[in-house]
Amino acid sequence: MERRSFIKGTFALATIGLLNPVLFRHDLSAAEEAVEMPYKDLLDEYLGGKKAESGSAIIKLNVPDAPENGAVVPVEVTIDHPMTSDNYISNITVLTTKNKVNKAISFDLTPANGMAYLYVNVKMGQTQDLVVLAKTNKGKIFQASKSVRVALGGCG
Repeated sequence: MERRSFIKGTFALATIGLLNPVLFRHDLSAAEEAVEMPYKDLLDEYLGGKKAESGSAIIKLNVPDAPENGAVVPVEVTIDHPMTSDNYISNITVLTTKNKVNKAISFDLTPANGMAYLYVNVKMGQTQDLVVLAKTNKGKIFQASKSVRVALGGCG
């Protein structure tokens, strides 16, 4: 019976550790926290003094013009760009222009991904622009955007 008690205790402790990382002094890193920053500041930080090129020729955005619910806005991004070891899309970032937290997602890629593609659901609190930024491994940045009309907000 002692063996069973030991296994149950170990399992319980492991479960508590997984459910409550603070118990084991594991704090969320800055990358995991939602940060309230104005859209303009986020854009300037991402660009780092560079100028974004129009990505309308290579970035295909599949986003509904007027989603049913702002809490779940499907965003599909496909980028027509080579994914070779010396020339590839290294990051796709999706920003909103009027939410409290404007960075929806930032996703890093490698040539092993095979293609630059991202599908994510974004919360949008009101009618606003959705901005997609794509950065190559050589530092070139492409930008595309779409206006999304939200009837029922998802951030409140």
